[in-house]
Amino acid sequence: MNTNKLFSGIIVVIILLAMSPMVLIRIWPMINDVSTGQTPEYPDIQPQRFPGLAAGEAFDHCLAAAESMKWELREANRDQGVIEAVATVPVFRFRDDVTLTISDEAGSAVVNVRSRSRVGKSDLGENARRIRRFQSALAARVAK
Repeated sequence: MNTNKLFSGIIVVIILLAMSPMVLIRIWPMINDVSTGQTPEYPDIQPQRFPGLAAGEAFDHCLAAAESMKWELREANRDQGVIEAVATVPVFRFRDDVTLTISDEAGSAVVNVRSRSRVGKSDLGENARRIRRFQSALAARVAK
């Protein structure tokens, strides 16, 4: 193998590794706590509203969706409309806290989600992805 090509390849790898933190910062904001309707960095992540669905029924759907995501349930209080869970990031095994709040507003069940990393200053977008996955799973369950 040509030594110049090998050296050039090593230089490219070094440059890419040096630039990766700058690229990651541009892709994902430096936050580790995302809440529906409250995180300016993710304006698309909003509470879910289910017209005509009772809060108790929405609670059951939320509980089933959380269980399907393999979250470790810490508390499920139907009377208060709160589900507390722990989600584990598959690769690094980080444990993140997830809180679901289910309420009734003008005849609609409203589901808010907060996902917060326990460690680090940036979650590399994991909390936002988790909320989106949960919201998708919940919407599919409610639609059935």
